[in-house]
Amino acid sequence: MKGKYKAIGLSMMAVSLAFVSACSSNTETPASSPKKEEPAAGVSSAQPKATEKADPFGKYAQPVTMTIGKGVPADDKTLPAGDTVENNQFTRYFEEKLNLKFKAAWVAALGDAFDQKLALSISSNDLPDAMVVSEKELKAMVKAGQLEDLSKVYEQYASPNLKKMYDATKGKAFESATFNGKLMALPNLNVDEDPIRLMWVRQDWLDKLGLKPPQTVDELAAIAKAFIEKDPDGNGKADTFGLLGDSGNTFGPLYSAYQAYPGKWLKDKDGKVFYGTTAPEMKQALAKLRAWYEQGMLDKEYAIRKDTAELVNGGRAGLFLYAGWSMPWGLYDSVKNNPKAVWKAYALPLDSSGKYNATVGPVSSQYFVVKKGYRNPEAVVKYLNLYSNIENDAEATSKLINGVNAAYYPLRATFVEPQIVTNRLKAVKKALDGQLKPDQLRIDEKDIYDKVVKNNADPGKDPGSWMYTNAYLVGGGALESPMNKVASVFNSQTKAMELKWPALKKMEDEMITKIIMGKESLDSFDAFVTEWKKSGGEQIIKEIEEELKK
Repeated sequence: MKGKYKAIGLSMMAVSLAFVSACSSNTETPASSPKKEEPAAGVSSAQPKATEKADPFGKYAQPVTMTIGKGVPADDKTLPAGDTVENNQFTRYFEEKLNLKFKAAWVAALGDAFDQKLALSISSNDLPDAMVVSEKELKAMVKAGQLEDLSKVYEQYASPNLKKMYDATKGKAFESATFNGKLMALPNLNVDEDPIRLMWVRQDWLDKLGLKPPQTVDELAAIAKAFIEKDPDGNGKADTFGLLGDSGNTFGPLYSAYQAYPGKWLKDKDGKVFYGTTAPEMKQALAKLRAWYEQGMLDKEYAIRKDTAELVNGGRAGLFLYAGWSMPWGLYDSVKNNPKAVWKAYALPLDSSGKYNATVGPVSSQYFVVKKGYRNPEAVVKYLNLYSNIENDAEATSKLINGVNAAYYPLRATFVEPQIVTNRLKAVKKALDGQLKPDQLRIDEKDIYDKVVKNNADPGKDPGSWMYTNAYLVGGGALESPMNKVASVFNSQTKAMELKWPALKKMEDEMITKIIMGKESLDSFDAFVTEWKKSGGEQIIKEIEEELKK
């Protein structure tokens, strides 16, 4: 499936992250504190003494300049006339609040050009004062002794709200940024709930056929079969589908019911690293999908279908396993076309022990770093104090962005509460139940609450209200289910991965598709595992184990 629905179903993380950035709120951005007399940049360090109390939002008495390495969208035209990378609404905001100015050491188009420029900057030790880098680049810079230790300036300058957000990860965020007990970067924060895949099903079809949500894989198969054979749409035609799929073979809940986690780096009971796609449990899951495909319970054209959305919106399909909590942003047309359509999300099916296993992404994947020797390392902490407030404040975000690509923030990375979806939902439900007054909600929560109230008054009439209501109450509600969260033990890149991964990934994708569609025998999985290890997989695992020992 390479068309519209793939973009909706598999790329909803991008949608929800954009939504999070535009609609989240922790606290109002504090007003700038009275100016303090501090030395100008380039003269002496503006850091306070260890015993001096620092102001997280204090404005420098004299301008402080920070050079940055900047990636910009190649074809973006959203910057107003006259604005530049160094002088735009984002840079002016931080200059106004902190007296912090930005100068671009270099600028490159995001993508290969940026990656090459960044790699050259690191290898030649010609670094700007601050950048946002990946974990791989962070490790290389730490090894080369290129970075400033941020431990002290973080403790002195981090705002209470910034510390609260990091503390909510229970130490996970700082794990990958700490080397020999020193905090060498400030990690970003991702929404770890976004990658969790759920079972989405037409509840009205289940009700009509007298079926209950499937607790097991076999019960899921029974529902897929019933959706095909028992005319759930009531039109008297045999035109409905069972289980839908996508070209990426994303069947998350089905895999996890077998405790199979494709694409994840995990450890076995002996502490040895293995790749989830090569585990025996994966073969079991593929055997079930292969059987369903052969029996017609899985869409026969799932791997090549260009527009799965047409089946969903046309009322011909009501069961899929490849989307997360925010799927209602792509489901409204089905309800618009049939107001009786009711979609529900479930953390199902369960594994043999009765658990729902969900794969989550890394809490952090990008890092704010400071060049060793920069006189004002605390400036990055102060920047992040403000930036994190903006990222989590719907009103501030909307006003500041105002139609301009957020890539023009001087230092840009996702920075939101990892459990922001369920946190918002809990607050909204309290307001709906009368436990909280609506005006006690945060800005983002109040916005969701208002949309839920509006949709409840006239279900489905307003598209936006329906989407928000179902994304949070239905999709987010499923995330509140008990679940075993499974995360990769490694999220960076090794030397062998740079060279070998494209071929290994292609081999993996082809194996899965061919086995499910019956083009190769189930036993070809074993041959794949052997070949995968010989073709670089074994070397990659050795490198990962070495990295994890550091």
